[in-house]
Amino acid sequence: MKKLCMTMFCAGVATWASAASAQSEPVDGEIVVTAQKRAQSVQDVGISIAAIGADEIRRNQMTDVGQLANQISNVVATTSSNLPAFTVRGIGLNEFASNFDSPVAVHIDEVYKSKPYMLSMPFYDIQRVEALKGPQGTLFGRNTTGGSVNYYNQEPQFDSSGGFNGSLDNYGRVRSDGFLNQQLSDTVAARASYYISQGWGGPYNNLLTGKDHGKPNQIAGRLQLKWTGETTTARLMVYGFQDKSQLTPYKSPGLFNADGSYCSAVFTGAIQKDRGACLKFGPFVPNGDPRGLRETQSIRDVNADAPWKADNSAFGGYLRLEQEAGAFQLTSITAYDQFVRDQIDDGDNTPYIAVNQLLYSRIKQFSQELRATAKFDRLNVLIGGFFEHDSIDEANSANTIENPLPGLPPFAPRLAADFKQKVRSLAVFTNNEYALTDQLSVIVGLRYTNDRTKIDGAAYLGADDPSGRRHLVTPVIPVDALVASRTDGTTSFRGGLNWKASRDQLFYASISRGFRSGGYSVPFGGVITTFNPERLTAYEIGSKSRLLDRTLDLNLAAFFYDYKDIQTNVDDPLSPLVPITRNIGGSRTYGAEADLTWRPDPSWMVRLGGSYLDAKFRNTTAAITTYAGSIPLDGKRPVNTPKWTAQGMIQKIVPLSDDLSLIGSTDFKYTAKRFLEPTNQAFDKAPAYWVQNARLAVASKEGGWEIAAWGKNIFNKEYLTYLNNIAFFRIEIYGEPVSYGLSASLKF
Repeated sequence: MKKLCMTMFCAGVATWASAASAQSEPVDGEIVVTAQKRAQSVQDVGISIAAIGADEIRRNQMTDVGQLANQISNVVATTSSNLPAFTVRGIGLNEFASNFDSPVAVHIDEVYKSKPYMLSMPFYDIQRVEALKGPQGTLFGRNTTGGSVNYYNQEPQFDSSGGFNGSLDNYGRVRSDGFLNQQLSDTVAARASYYISQGWGGPYNNLLTGKDHGKPNQIAGRLQLKWTGETTTARLMVYGFQDKSQLTPYKSPGLFNADGSYCSAVFTGAIQKDRGACLKFGPFVPNGDPRGLRETQSIRDVNADAPWKADNSAFGGYLRLEQEAGAFQLTSITAYDQFVRDQIDDGDNTPYIAVNQLLYSRIKQFSQELRATAKFDRLNVLIGGFFEHDSIDEANSANTIENPLPGLPPFAPRLAADFKQKVRSLAVFTNNEYALTDQLSVIVGLRYTNDRTKIDGAAYLGADDPSGRRHLVTPVIPVDALVASRTDGTTSFRGGLNWKASRDQLFYASISRGFRSGGYSVPFGGVITTFNPERLTAYEIGSKSRLLDRTLDLNLAAFFYDYKDIQTNVDDPLSPLVPITRNIGGSRTYGAEADLTWRPDPSWMVRLGGSYLDAKFRNTTAAITTYAGSIPLDGKRPVNTPKWTAQGMIQKIVPLSDDLSLIGSTDFKYTAKRFLEPTNQAFDKAPAYWVQNARLAVASKEGGWEIAAWGKNIFNKEYLTYLNNIAFFRIEIYGEPVSYGLSASLKF
């Protein structure tokens, strides 16, 4: 396997680069984005943007947030309990509670997806992705403290065409997606798309059952209709999704010595390399059975009685209407989404019912956006309004009936929480750009948002009797209950200057503010708490240049973030068993990014990108409980803020004949060491890592078909993506080990 990895690596030609320079397929040398909700060249937008186009999404199999984040500078993705989220410039979500909104918003065809677990659906038949860095509260609204990642599906075209993509990997996982586009009349077109992922194996092995783990089982479909009249365009989309996959497992190193004290390997962080150094239950042995007392060493081996598994489903759609009305373009987007998250996992990764979790959430979300845009000579105007209502019905529990550690009552073994949450959000907004001269323009944007959040819930210790789809638990020992509501009114803004020094040179400066709504933390078996909105004010300067006869794009940015009332998931004396989310004070971040894309001729593409972050908590008196006692946060680095990151990619096309081309590519992601808990102790640290992928393809020059061999994580690096230091056990999640396979694409 090492020889195969090295062969693919060499064939791909190792390189440096990054996708943070916009990578949608250029048209006449220009890359068109809609970061300001109107079509513009990316070189004319004074925002740090990464845009990735359809061909690159397909070739790199970017069907999830992790694959996308690997191609964008200063962006990482984390997934806990199948709850994916982006972190942009150190601003993100490090959370496994599903009722929290990420500070990096995600929109699909401009429809806001309020809860991160809605992103566990695969992305397919995508036209492009735009990642907007920094607060986007003016145009994209609430929960855009760190930025917004916007997906745009391929829309129906007025032609007859189709396509198919398929892949098979070394673990027996098969993936297929495709589309069929049909012109129904001069004014109506339809497009049907699908995604299927199945398999008979996975990259992990459950020692308890002797079976492979990690088998996917997903199916998704989407149907679109588009009608175009003289002054009106309507687009209707409906979708469905089902997921019964086996999920990424946890590692759960022990914490204790044989006498019940904390093990020294915890405090030094050595348990990341020697995962069996400490005992999971100290001097206590469940049922006198010594199996599973120490964590298995290999990240591929698990030892779980309740393997991680999903039974999730979703459906929804939207109606988009566009109407020309004199000088104005009116847009209405009406959307409805429903997602059911029903999952099980083994938090302690042992053969015992020690921390077996049942996670149930059902969200129903309705949203409506109305806006009008117009251009009056030197002035571009946008005004609009937004309404959203979402409701979550949630029931979570953790069964500890066979956990022998003291303090867990055998007659009430389930730590449980059951609640209903409703959010109503109203907003009005405007964004305007005025050209003072042919070269200098000013941008002014403002948004007022009013959010009302209601909670009706309880946290308790319950009997071991979950029933029904919601896994209802009978309360035995009440811990906390709350019926309450809160209303938060917040103003976000953006002001900027763009100086177009020449056709190929833009300089910009901006100040913007974003926010994330307040809410409630309902830990199972813990105390229910409320937290206030967080706010981030960002100051940024940058440039976008086209050099060397427009073959080289160079984008530079420097920024300062003033972050207040940060919402962070922490261990707290109020909730000794399960972490809670609360406000912990402020932080300040200095950062810089550089992104380069070079296309010396149509056969080459080289990209290089890097970023620097200097982030620290400031003006906070918060002190967090850890294995080492109470740790003050002031001066510590926030979660997921590595000082250095870098990405790269190179692609070379070699003609084989008049009809065939050989396409070799490789890409990498480097992330420096960082902390995955805010207390910055040795046991919170994630080591630096480097992940390399490679691909070699034979394709028709017209683009009608392609066959490829590929490898991911070809050097089989172990890298930590998520960490949760809970009072009596520890959760670690690692990136997937090496995989390789074949893929094919066909267009007609």
